[in-house]
Amino acid sequence: MEKSDFRETVFAFNKSDVVASYDLDMDIWHPNRVKMASVLCELLPFNKNANLRMVDLGVGTGYVSYRILETFPNATIIAIDAAELMIEKAKLRLKDYLKQITFKNLTFQSLLEAGETISDIDLVVSTFALHHLYREEKLKLFKYIYSILRTHGWFVNGDVFRTNNAVIEARYRYLHHLGIQHRTKVIKNQEKSRDQISSEYLEKETKDGDHPLVLNDDLQLLSEAGFCTVECFWKEYREAVYGGIK
Repeated sequence: MEKSDFRETVFAFNKSDVVASYDLDMDIWHPNRVKMASVLCELLPFNKNANLRMVDLGVGTGYVSYRILETFPNATIIAIDAAELMIEKAKLRLKDYLKQITFKNLTFQSLLEAGETISDIDLVVSTFALHHLYREEKLKLFKYIYSILRTHGWFVNGDVFRTNNAVIEARYRYLHHLGIQHRTKVIKNQEKSRDQISSEYLEKETKDGDHPLVLNDDLQLLSEAGFCTVECFWKEYREAVYGGIK
């Protein structure tokens, strides 16, 4: 089984300059993060005042947890991230909800190996984090997620993926890089060629340890993990919101 080098991934994200610019960079690289969070919050069938128990895998700077707490203000969250500096940034964003949040500084691998006593969870979410895992690692994590969910509990993941078709993959990447080029000019007032954007983004993917799967493979892994209801809820080019219900 191929194993992700979590140390390299953590190192890539646990830097003060990366953390400081992360949200601005996400606005440039992945502006659909806003749409993904909206889809996630609209989709969930829980009562708005319910005392939800939730896990955020890869909480990052706390953007999605914040959006969920706006929608479900009585929720409690176990927020997991391998990058300590990201957790510190998340605490600033989530300062009004800190009594409802337990932060855990763990990699996904150490989460599984430590046998964390997490159970009776209503909702597990993740965004732009699980594409760092290889197929077998992701299956193992999906099985763990299934095991900690209550019956009828939800898992929702917003992430990047790849396609099997080289022509479509190239077109998706062209459109993605074209958008980055435009937003770099508008948001940062920087002029960059599309070739420069493509080169920089490829370097970023390598440094971050990206291993995106084909979307249908992710859905198949959820089925293999035990989820009987599996669905892609939203998709645009190389980004999607998908998940399953226990």
